Formats: sequence, C-alpha cells, structure tokens
Amino acid sequence: MPEIRDLAEQLHFSPSEGRIWLTDRRMILVHAEAFSALRQELVESFGPDAARGILTRIGYVAGCRDAELAWKIRGSSDSLADVWIAGAQLHSLEGMLHTEIVRGDIDSKSGKCFVEFLWKNSVESEAQLQLYGLGSEPSCWMGVGYSSGFLSTCMGKRVLVREVECRSMGAAQCRAIAKPANEWDNPEDDLKYFEPRQPDKSRPAPASSPKSRSQEPIAQKNAPDKNAPGANDIVGASASFNAILHKILRVAPTNATILLLGESGVGKSRFARETHKHSKRAQNPFIEVNCAAIPEQLIESELFGVERGAFSGATEARAGRFEIADGGTLFLDEIATLSPTAQGKLLRVLQTGDQERLGSTKTLRINVRVIAATNENLQKAVKEGRFREDLFYRLNVFPILIPPLRERKDDLPVLLEYCIDKFSKYHDRNITGVTSRALQAILSYSWPGNIRELENVIERGLILADDGSPLDIFHLFSVDGSFESQEIMGLSDMGSLVSKSLQNSWNGTPSPQIDTLNNWAEDLVRQGKATLSQVEDALVRAAVAEADGNISRAAQLLQVTRHQMDYRVKKLSSKADGSESNNA
Repeated sequence: MPEIRDLAEQLHFSPSEGRIWLTDRRMILVHAEAFSALRQELVESFGPDAARGILTRIGYVAGCRDAELAWKIRGSSDSLADVWIAGAQLHSLEGMLHTEIVRGDIDSKSGKCFVEFLWKNSVESEAQLQLYGLGSEPSCWMGVGYSSGFLSTCMGKRVLVREVECRSMGAAQCRAIAKPANEWDNPEDDLKYFEPRQPDKSRPAPASSPKSRSQEPIAQKNAPDKNAPGANDIVGASASFNAILHKILRVAPTNATILLLGESGVGKSRFARETHKHSKRAQNPFIEVNCAAIPEQLIESELFGVERGAFSGATEARAGRFEIADGGTLFLDEIATLSPTAQGKLLRVLQTGDQERLGSTKTLRINVRVIAATNENLQKAVKEGRFREDLFYRLNVFPILIPPLRERKDDLPVLLEYCIDKFSKYHDRNITGVTSRALQAILSYSWPGNIRELENVIERGLILADDGSPLDIFHLFSVDGSFESQEIMGLSDMGSLVSKSLQNSWNGTPSPQIDTLNNWAEDLVRQGKATLSQVEDALVRAAVAEADGNISRAAQLLQVTRHQMDYRVKKLSSKADGSESNNA
C-alpha cells in the first residue's frame, strides 16, 4: 500500500491569510463538538431522514473532490488500486475517521467493485452516541456519502456504500461494504438519500430533549417512492444537480410559470418533464413544443389552433397546443424565437387564461401551466427589442438556471453509467466498463455540448468497442477532434505532476511519459540493430502473448482496432510460414 506522505505533503496552512489548502482546494478545520451540534440541529429541525440526506450529500461532494485529487497525484493508467486507496488515506487525513481496508477488488474495465473496510474513531458515531445513545440504525452518514462519491468517480458508475455495522448500534467498530448500486438488494432504500426529496409535512415535531430519542432508529425504512433515484428520468449527484431538484420540488406543486435557463444540451426538456411529474397536473397531458422548429408563419396556428378557412390551406378546424395541453403542462422550448405577434398572444394567455383560434372570434378559457426554456439571454433580447419586456416578466416568475456539465462534473460518473446502460440495451452490446485512462479523459474534458455531446461520444464509443471489452480512450472522439486535444494531469517517470495530452496517449505523439521509450528508439536506430518492421512484429508478438492469444485484448494493449491487430497477426503468421518454407 502506498504511503500517505505524497498526500500529506499537499496540505498547507496559511495563517496570515486565514486559509488552509489541500493542493488547490480550500479546506477548513471544524471542532468535533461544533460538528456534533450541527448534526443535532439538523436532526431536531428537519428530522433524521432529512438530516441523513443532507450529510450524505455533503459527504458525496467531498468524496468526488478527493477522487479528482487522487487522480492527479496517483492517476497513472496502471495504478487504479493506488488511486482508490488514496480515498481511505485522504479520509483519515481529513480527520473524519480512520479507514482500514479489509479486502478490495476494483477494476473499472470489467465494472467489478467490491471493497470491505473498517471505520475507526468515526466522529459521526461518537456524536451519535453522545447525543442519542445506542440506536438501531448506522450513523456514519457522511462517511457513506464520501466513500460512495469517491468510488463512483473512480469507477465511472454509481457505487453504493452501505454501513453494515456501526458503533452507534453497539458494534465494536464500524464496518462498510462498497458494491455497484445494481448489485445490492433494494438499493433505493439508500439511494434516496443521495438526492433531495419533497419535505415530509406529516412528520411530527421533534422531541425537545435529545435523550428522549435515545432508543429510536436514526432513519426510518421508507418504502421506495416516486422520489427515489431509480424512479426518475434524470440522473445526477452533484451539489448543483441537487440544488435544481430542490427548486423543482418546491415549485412543482404550485401553478407558477417556470423559466428554465441554460446552454444547449444541459437537459432542460428532462427537467421540465420532472417538474410535471411532481406537479398536481401529473395525470394530465405534458405537451412539448420546440418553437425554433416551427416556421414563423405556422407558429401561431400550432400554439393557438386554427378555424377552417382562416387562411389558404386551412381545410379543417384544428386545436392548438394550448387546447391540447388543457389541464396539464405546456413546455415551450427556444421561447426566444417566437414572433412578436405570437409573443403578444402568449402574454394574454399567461395573464388571463384566454385565447382564440386563428380565424375565430370565440374566446376559449385555457387552464395550462407553462414552462418555458431558452439558451439565450432574455434580458439582452429585451434591450435589443427582440423580446417583449412584459412577457419576460410574466415568464420569469420562477427562473431555474441549469449549469453546464463542465460546472457539475460530479454528475459524470452516474451519467456515464446511465449512457452505457441505455445504449448497450439499444444497440444490444455488452460493454464491461471503462478503462482508467478513458475515465480520466471523460472527467477532464470540458463538454461544450453538455449532456447531448456526452451521449453522442459514449454511443459512438460503444459502437466501436468490442463486445465483452471496456470502453478505451481510442473509442472516444468528437467530430472536430477537440475531445482528443484536451489535457489531463499525470505523473512523469520522475514523479512530477505534468500535463499530458489525451491525444498523445494513443496516437503516437511523444509525451513526457515515454521519454525512456524515445531514448531506447534513438539508440536502436543509431546502432542499426532493428528495422521498423522488426520492432512492430516484436510488439505484436508481445501483445498476443500477454493477452494469451486473445486478439481483442491484444488490440487494446497496443491501442489499435481489432481489425488492425488481426491484420498484423496474419501478416506475422505469413512471414513465419514463408521463413519455414525457405528453410525447407
């Protein structure tokens, strides 16, 4: 097991500035008594279930941050074990508890993950015992969140940690087990704490004295409900994602108009559907309209309907989207592209609930909840005269800004797992996991196209990868080549933190990691001891031997396609046959 020194050396104190740094991340020191008081305040104010969720999510974010640090310091392609062991060491370094790994088997390529560890001197179990005495539920909520976040980032998929023994339950020590979420029985019992839920208004007020709860369980075993992560159409785990869900769960039961803001591809449509699902209108229609996809001449008839003969080609009366969505929700995407006339009619519907079809004088009363979305700056559009100011204020009742994917990278592991599962089923493929270097590339890329680009890259990679094999970095590419040109941080042979181009790691361009190989090649050429063909043949033979004759695996080792590897093996065999014939 690697020593903790390389991690401890990243911790710096600057009393003159009032800052503590762990590499480039600011840290804080908190009294254990203060943390205990905060935990008690959360439990007493919001109930044990809500308190557990808050602390679990805080721990998850901390685990994701430390996983990024571990990748930087120990993230060479062949040392994944060193990376996840760093999680246990960082957890100990930060003073929450001391982790001892009992056994572990983790491999992102095959998707295998099983880790059993002991937690000693847990500040959470100590606080629980001091405040409430022995209970019937484990209490290391932040520890569970931290370990789940760290391992999920390392694996590129949702890993769930369960505390199976706890000192607050009377055990000699705390013991936890980590496995992929889909390998646990009833994972929703724990996953519900990783995202916010609607407040339980029926929960009785907490007792005034902490000791009156001493024999009560810390968390109730609720049956899976519609707020469980597995029941949602959207996935995420970052603090930003949870903040959005908090807002959605608050506004969904009301009739307020919602304005979703954010770059193209961040998932505004899915968040709109999530809002409808949690609203009182959930059993009524959800109608989605992309305003930019409808010609300007037809947008009014599409939204508000048309009577027969209203214009040339209107051979029959037709209801508009507002009428179809009556009683439900109408989602207007790309709202900034509406014509001035359509904007005026939309304003009237929002103000009064009244509308007329084109060519009709009959006023229709409409009961529709409007959710609008745009990737434009509407305030700028108002100043430029392209968007009505009064309509902007009508739409801006409850704005929700959805951050781009580059600002919520903690969502990437669960999004990656979701995409692989989704496209594996769609294309009938079997992808075992993701290599560590591919995972580093995915976590380091800025994703300018957001979730839509992520889905496209993963789908292409899944098509290129062989069945029964993991996604590797050479399966991932973007149309303009920008994905390969991103840089990640890695260790050089001398142990220094260096910038390493993703493209360099698989297309043959020299990088700091292969200086030794370059020197060897220079010596070989200078001495005239081998030709290019001989070196290539030697690499092919070595890869096939290392892979025990498995051509697909050998291709992965040399970072070429299976077709290319198969060609080289056949070419090598033909050379051997020709040599034997000449000798005969």
